[in-house]
Order: sequence, then C-alpha cells, then structure tokens
Amino acid sequence: MAISIAKADCRDALQPKELSDAKTTVTWDDDGYRIDTTYYPLDVPLVVTDHKQWLADHYKEGSAFTINGTGKQQYMCTIDDEQAIYLLEEAIKLQTTKEKRRVLKDAIEDIIEEKESEYDQLQMDEIDDLVDAAIGSKPKWLGQKTKQEMTKAAAPDREKPKRKSKTAVDALVYADFKCEYNNTDRTFLRKNGKVPYTEPHHLIPLSRYRDFAYGVDVMENIVSLCSHCHNLLHYGRLEDKIPILRKLYNERIQALGVVGLDLSFDQLKRYYE
Repeated sequence: MAISIAKADCRDALQPKELSDAKTTVTWDDDGYRIDTTYYPLDVPLVVTDHKQWLADHYKEGSAFTINGTGKQQYMCTIDDEQAIYLLEEAIKLQTTKEKRRVLKDAIEDIIEEKESEYDQLQMDEIDDLVDAAIGSKPKWLGQKTKQEMTKAAAPDREKPKRKSKTAVDALVYADFKCEYNNTDRTFLRKNGKVPYTEPHHLIPLSRYRDFAYGVDVMENIVSLCSHCHNLLHYGRLEDKIPILRKLYNERIQALGVVGLDLSFDQLKRYYE
C-alpha cells in the first residue's frame, strides 16, 4: 500500500497519544523508541500474493516470508535484500507517477549500494594514485574514537558514510601490501609495478555504521586482502568466509575496541551471512 522512508535513526520517545487513546487490548509501555518517516502511499498497491510462487522459489530463512511464499505473521520482521529488491522492482512497474517510481528506485539504490563493493572505480583509481606517494611511509593506527563522516547519497536529502581513500591506502601500506588472511597468497604487481596489488576491506561493513557510536572508516577496521579473499568475503559461502573472519577478528578485536568498535564474533559473522 505504501513505503515509509526513515528520516533518521531511532530516538527515545513516549507512547504517542493516538495509541494510548485507541483503547487497544494491548497494554503498551509508555517508554519506547520512535522513528520519524516520510510516508508515500503508492499509486497502485502491490498485491504480494501475486508473487507467492517467486517468493517460495526464493525462500530465505529468517526473512519476512514463509517457505510457501506467504507473509509471516510476525511483528517487525526483517526482509531479505533479494526479496526486497524484487518487490520494489515489481511495485515500480505499477506506479503511474514519476514521484512514486523515483522513491521506490531510490530505495533499491540504497540496498544495492550496501551490497556492492566498497569502493567505486573512481575511488580505486584515486587509491592507485595515492599508493605511489605512500610507498616508504610508516602509517600507524591512531587509536582514537572518531565520529563517522558522512557524504551525499544518490537519493535527495540523504547521506551515506564517507570512505576516505587516504585511510584505505594507509591500511594497505600498514599491511605491507600483503593479504592479511594469508600473506603468502598469490598477488600481482599494481599498475605502478612497484608493490603488490591488494584491496582495502572494511572488516565491519561500512553499511553497519549505525550499529556503532563511533566511525568505522578507520585504519583499525580496514584490512588488506588479495582479490581472491576479498571477493570470497563479498560473494562466497558463509562456511568459506568463517576461517577468514575468525583470523581477522582475532587479530583486530583489541584495536577495534580501542576505537569504540566493540563487537562479538557472532555479530561480525551475522554481517556476512
């Protein structure tokens, strides 16, 4: 029927008067959390039952739909990215106004942006240029809690966490341009022909910045990986990711705690499921 776009993170709030006056059969707590949203009624509703077979064929454990493709009767259930993108794309086909198509398209871009590789081609080119200047330097972990810097997102009036190319290059130099999972993994020379090619990877994904009070785009959270290990973490099976994550977690957990990024291994593993 509609899509709601969150304007900001949740905040502490008292129970709305409309809910207390509704005389429901449920006794709600007075203290709670509130998320302000912009509510967009769709021009034409999406009938989810029309897509029951697709949802059954693309069942995801823990998502909002059952193995039969029907919706779960569950409060505040999450939805799998693939299912969300599919339903948003189907909803776009039904809309009659540019405004509603734009809102749905922006929602898809937000999801895809979080699923894509961390650095776009322009940033990778910038990293290549910065590598030349960084060779021979000796960057160190700063061990400081910092605020997460933000930059403009594709959607109007929205922001996304900023990736600083210089910080990524410092992380590669710190690792001596070797894969931090296996420093004997096969690599090739960068375009400059001087150092091995490795890729910067945020161990705590940048898309999870909302889970932490401090910035995640810091050297302590950026690891140097060969192309194989980096792609495996993005696109491989969870059981193949776990040995890499376990080693990187054990080596970084203390440094992450110093910069305010405390988390358990189970939490980190969930980010890669």
